[in-house]
Amino acid sequence: MLISIITPTFNAGSTIGDALDSILSQHGSDTEHLLMDACSTDKTLELAKKYLHLSISSERDSGIYDGMNKGAELASGEWLLFLQGDDWLPEGTLATYHEAIMRHPEAEMFCGNCEAVKELDGRWAPVWAVTDPEFKKLTVRNIALREPMINARLIKREVFIGLGGFSLEYPLASDRDFLLRAAKRGIQQVEIDADTYRYRWHEGSSTMTEGNSRTGQLLSENLAVAKRHFQLLDAEQLGIDDYKALRAWHTRLTVQAAMNALESKKSKFLDSCLEGMRVDTHWPGKFLSVFMSSIPGFLARGCRTRSQIIQRK
Repeated sequence: MLISIITPTFNAGSTIGDALDSILSQHGSDTEHLLMDACSTDKTLELAKKYLHLSISSERDSGIYDGMNKGAELASGEWLLFLQGDDWLPEGTLATYHEAIMRHPEAEMFCGNCEAVKELDGRWAPVWAVTDPEFKKLTVRNIALREPMINARLIKREVFIGLGGFSLEYPLASDRDFLLRAAKRGIQQVEIDADTYRYRWHEGSSTMTEGNSRTGQLLSENLAVAKRHFQLLDAEQLGIDDYKALRAWHTRLTVQAAMNALESKKSKFLDSCLEGMRVDTHWPGKFLSVFMSSIPGFLARGCRTRSQIIQRK
C-alpha cells in the first residue's frame, strides 16, 4: 500500500459525502481510505457505509488529533494523507502525489497548493489560497506566521510516527506544533505546483471560522505552542531567523489576545501585555499601532466590537 488517507469524523453527516466522493473518483489499488469515526450520532456512519472502498472504525476518542493518530497507527501505507470530513481533494490529487513520489525518492514530505472556499449565493467563493512555493516550504517562519495547511502535505508514515504524531495537549492547534517539530528536525519536503487540498470555510469548522466560539481557544492554544517552542530551544539553537519568526508570532498572538480582552472587557488584558513584553521589548508600540488602526472600524460599526457583531449573527 502506497498511500493511506485518514479521515477523522464526528457528526459530519452534512459534509462527509463530498469528502468521500472526492476520493472515490481517484481511489486506486495502492490506496486505502480509513474513516476514524468518534461514535457519531447523526447520519455520518450511515452514509459512510455506502462507500465500499472505506475501512471504517468507530470508537470514542479524545478529539480530532487522537483520531488521526489512531488512523496513522492502523495505516498500512508508506505515506499518510489527512482529509477532514468537511473538506475534499481536487481531481487529480492522488495522481499528482504518485508522480511526485516516483520522481523524488529522497522526499519525506510533499506539499501542494491549497485553498479555502465558502459557499456564497450557490457558488464556492475563494477565501484564501497558498500557491507560492516559498510559502509552502517547511520552515519555522512559514508554519508560525502563515497557514500550516497540514492537509495539503503528504507525510511519510515513518516520519509521522518518529516525530510522535500529534500532541493531544492542543485540541485545535496540534498541527502547527507537529509541523514546527518537523521543521526543526529538518524533514526533507518537496513542494508541488498543483492543487492538492480544498478547505471548506464554515461556522462548524474547528479552525476555518469567522469568529465562532472556538476562536478564543485556538488563539490560546497557538500562544501555548509558541511559548513551548521558545522554551525548548534558545536563540542560538534555533538560529536567528527561526527565533525572530517565533518572536514575531508570539507578539502577534499576544497583541490579538490583548485586543480580544479589551473587546470582551475581560481582566486578562494586563496578563496579555506582560506576556508580550516578556518576549518583545517593542511590544507596547506594536500593540498601540494595532489599537489605533482598529478605531476607524470600531466607529464604522457604531462603536460596537467585533465580538458584539459576531454574537448578534
